[in-house]
Amino acid sequence: MVRLVLAVLLVLGYVAAEEDFNCQPSGSFPKTVCYTSKCAVAVKGQIQHELNAAFGYMYMGAYFAQYAVDRPGIAKFLLESATEERSHAIQMLDYLNTRGIKLNIPNYTFNNNQLNTSFVGKTRPYKAALEQALNMEIEVTNLIYNVVKECGEDYHGADVFTNPILDEQHNGVRKLQGAVKTYADLHLNQENDEAAAALAEYIFDLKMLNGQF
Repeated sequence: MVRLVLAVLLVLGYVAAEEDFNCQPSGSFPKTVCYTSKCAVAVKGQIQHELNAAFGYMYMGAYFAQYAVDRPGIAKFLLESATEERSHAIQMLDYLNTRGIKLNIPNYTFNNNQLNTSFVGKTRPYKAALEQALNMEIEVTNLIYNVVKECGEDYHGADVFTNPILDEQHNGVRKLQGAVKTYADLHLNQENDEAAAALAEYIFDLKMLNGQF
């Protein structure tokens, strides 16, 4: 019996050390709030990445919504993507609040590197914007995988970011991959024909406006 108790204590001690749970009395329900510090740090960092991505999508969406550019399809897609990234940041904030983790993200700054405006000067800004959006989605998805890894010992935290956030990220990547491929197919052998290329872009934009991507 003594050996069993010692074994249990050793296991519990190992798990506590491994998981690095911070448990503090809250004074109300729940009486004790527990979380892993490395998960909390990863989530707080990811909130800034999500907001940076949202601002980047908003900028690109506003660019294509201008009357001089007039591409409502991709503008709608990009602005909806901005809303999705912002909603992810809100979900993460809700997670921190649910677990009783104090929100202290000091010196928040907008990452200008995330907002790459080089697509504006491209000969084909539409194509460049699609490719940039795809790269942003892939980058954010990889960052979320890092959050899941850091929260691996906190099953609630890992589950929050696996579903539905990762599902939405993978769906976004898949849509953009299909959009880039379709755009390239429509422009096949038309790079030297400005009128045909403009018509192909207009048709593609109608597809985006109708929700085909």
